[in-house]
Amino acid sequence: MDAKRKIGLLPLACMTALASWQVPAAGQAAEAAGTRTALVVGNGAYAGELPALRNPVNDARLMARTLRALGFEVRLVENAHEDELESAVVEFGDALRSRGQGGVGLFYYAGHGVQWQGANYLIPVGAKVGSERHLRTRAVSAELILEEMGDAPTALNIVVLDACRDNPWAASGERSIGGRRGLTRMDVPTGPASSFFLAYSAAAGQAAEDGDGDNSRYTHALAAAMGTPGLELDDVFKEAGRQVAAATASRQVPWMEGSWYGKFFFAPPASRPAAKLDSPSLAGAVPDPATEMWLQIRETANVQLLERYLATYPNSGYRMAAEARLDALRGQPFTVVVEPSRARVRILNIGPPYRAGMKLPAGEYRVEASAPGHERKVETVAHGGTPTVHRMALGEASREAGKRFRDCPECPEMVVVPSGAFRMGAPESEKDSSIDERPVHTVSVRSFAAGVYEVTVAEWDACLTAGGCEGYLPEEWDACLTAAGCEGYLPEDGGRGRGLHPVVNVSWEMVQLYVQWLSERTGRRYRLLSESEWEYAARAGSEAKYHFGNDEARLCAYGNVADETVLPNDRVWLEKAPCSDGAMYLTRVGSYKANAFGLHDMQGNVSEWVQDCWNWDYQGAPSDGTAWESGDCSEYVIRGGSYAAGPRMVRSAGRSILHMQVSEDNHSQRVGFRVARTLTP
Repeated sequence: MDAKRKIGLLPLACMTALASWQVPAAGQAAEAAGTRTALVVGNGAYAGELPALRNPVNDARLMARTLRALGFEVRLVENAHEDELESAVVEFGDALRSRGQGGVGLFYYAGHGVQWQGANYLIPVGAKVGSERHLRTRAVSAELILEEMGDAPTALNIVVLDACRDNPWAASGERSIGGRRGLTRMDVPTGPASSFFLAYSAAAGQAAEDGDGDNSRYTHALAAAMGTPGLELDDVFKEAGRQVAAATASRQVPWMEGSWYGKFFFAPPASRPAAKLDSPSLAGAVPDPATEMWLQIRETANVQLLERYLATYPNSGYRMAAEARLDALRGQPFTVVVEPSRARVRILNIGPPYRAGMKLPAGEYRVEASAPGHERKVETVAHGGTPTVHRMALGEASREAGKRFRDCPECPEMVVVPSGAFRMGAPESEKDSSIDERPVHTVSVRSFAAGVYEVTVAEWDACLTAGGCEGYLPEEWDACLTAAGCEGYLPEDGGRGRGLHPVVNVSWEMVQLYVQWLSERTGRRYRLLSESEWEYAARAGSEAKYHFGNDEARLCAYGNVADETVLPNDRVWLEKAPCSDGAMYLTRVGSYKANAFGLHDMQGNVSEWVQDCWNWDYQGAPSDGTAWESGDCSEYVIRGGSYAAGPRMVRSAGRSILHMQVSEDNHSQRVGFRVARTLTP
């Protein structure tokens, strides 16, 4: 084996490093009784050369639950990568500094760890450690934790490093760690404010055992000892050590060191001396047992202690206060509101199933929401002393670009347009370009769905029949057609296929009613395309005048535009494409080839409404694909050109407004629309 590939790393001494406490400085309080703050980390989802660990996340969750019940404000971090772990440690130090004097800080870590050259390193999930030197840049030094805590004005700092596994690289069979196992001893800060206590889950040369359950032997025993009322700090670790040594026949003997001479109780004793009373009204008095106990537990976060107090002293004068405290700890209502409403909600770090309004104690909860056809989301929610209503919106599950679908039988057929960026507008060098198409600018577009075709008469009629749309009634339009008064549908068609023609004579406001109806009909968000989405979809990846290139003679294959088919004396068409497609007026949707995104009739047939207000150029235009809903909102943009438009107006960059068209009452026989659908919130 290449010597450089050997890792002579020593697994972090199997010591749950509960931070070593120094002798209190002169004048320092002999008892730590301030705010309690903890950072708990569990790393188990390792992959590749580092074997995954079964218990660390479970251990971290158990420790977090235990500490919260004992009055700690806890941040729980699971399967942290390097940046996340470092940030959490630094933010933890900031939190300790903000709590002021006299508080208690506790750091707990479960996961892979190693020592090298006298320093201990915590291994983040996803770390690529190929040699010893990588530890300094790809792992997190335990010294960082001590530095952040030692720099805070806390009275007591507790650091738990349950990183006591065997050599994490042993499973690969390729790397050696030398002859020793276990964490190396750490030198803790000796500043005037804080004290530290070091406790190890196993003695030097030993490896900690995971045990047969969901938690390591040491964390299981330690959590139980922490919750025992009246045990001082060192007694907690002695009790946990005795249990672990007995369970492993001394294969694992927890170890601790330090010289903390103050008092600290994770769970306060049931009774404390009268001299400790801090109520001025009772100074010098001999309290009754109910009063004495209440004064010791009145700020506790331990539900069991309060329940025991009420059971022992049911007639105490503090009964109402104890019940109020118990109600607060048992929790405030917790509700998750999810869109879509049919989504399933779970709270991952508690046992009971979720129900809206359930009472939960203060803490952080990991909420999972999922629904068929939508993404799964997991969010951490901080729940305090007041009711919580947390809102989550689930994006639609990612669809493959180019995939077609319908959300209901009468809905337009849609196609997924991929995310991307493009240059919007046309430079001066492009033939027939206009100043309102400049400045050319980059726009990033998020994936969305667009109608494969322009909305048809049949699709509009479905909305009319359902009462969701206003405008002409089908029979009124038929009468107009019969009298040859309506342009577009040829009388000799006899109505056959009328429903497959694009709907026209609909105003921008009427179109809003249609997309609202579609949204209510399907539970999805339908809308008009923004102007930038429209141009992005029309270009389909091309920077040329048209999605197929610059050759105007090819227009007849891709769109129903003004061309050589028109009558020689018809002055409506002032410019024509140099080709002939045989169509003079509207044609059925899909009669021409689609572009690279699978969209038909982006050139010609009918001009299409978009969501944007009119602006005379692109100065200040959005660059994120959203609609520009400021400017002259008495006019809305139309795109794509109609059967009466020549090569200039059907360019991908061409834009217009309705008063430039033949129109009356804010609608036109040459203007229709295409719909879009949002795929994510």
